[in-house]
Amino acid sequence: MSVKRPKVGTLTFDSEGTEQGRYHSRKLHVPSQYSGLTIGRGYDLKTKKAIKVQKDLVNAGLKVSEAFLLSKAAGLYGSQAKNFISSNSLAHFEISQDQQVKLFLISYLEEEAEAKRLCSKPDVTKKYGDGNWDKLDPRIKAVVIDLKFRGDYTGRTRKFLQQYIVQNDLSGFRKVIANEANWTEQRVPTDRFQRRISYLDLH
Repeated sequence: MSVKRPKVGTLTFDSEGTEQGRYHSRKLHVPSQYSGLTIGRGYDLKTKKAIKVQKDLVNAGLKVSEAFLLSKAAGLYGSQAKNFISSNSLAHFEISQDQQVKLFLISYLEEEAEAKRLCSKPDVTKKYGDGNWDKLDPRIKAVVIDLKFRGDYTGRTRKFLQQYIVQNDLSGFRKVIANEANWTEQRVPTDRFQRRISYLDLH
């Protein structure tokens, strides 16, 4: 079965799961001991409020009853989230491809807005300069959003990233993205690390 992909955020979408196989994302999953119950490509309930989960899932096309049940997993992570799946007989629950794309876009656009906000925070612009997010190279922008999506765009990583974002310097940005030593502390998976580099090289 071919996978339905969004028109934006393909780097992140492709990195957050697969269609069928071990990492089949349309089934409920808990990617790591630090992750919450995850629905589709990266919609993680760990840090979300139940009321928001319900709203997002309904907007993505799930039934109200399904959204209500799944929202009860808000805040859970690791073994708690896995137990939620088993105790509610949800091991075979699966969302559709359309629902997956809609749910992903809800998360992605929120992370994009937050990445833009972080880039323009007064303390960040005072320290690194004031860039123009709207005119940023689309390749840099996509990777910054992917960094934010996975939790890799932090105060620590901005120390070596931000100057190249401000300068809209693709070459300099690629060098720090491709430096493995920069990402050891973040525990960036090898696949995600390589996808970011390839995205900057091929687009």
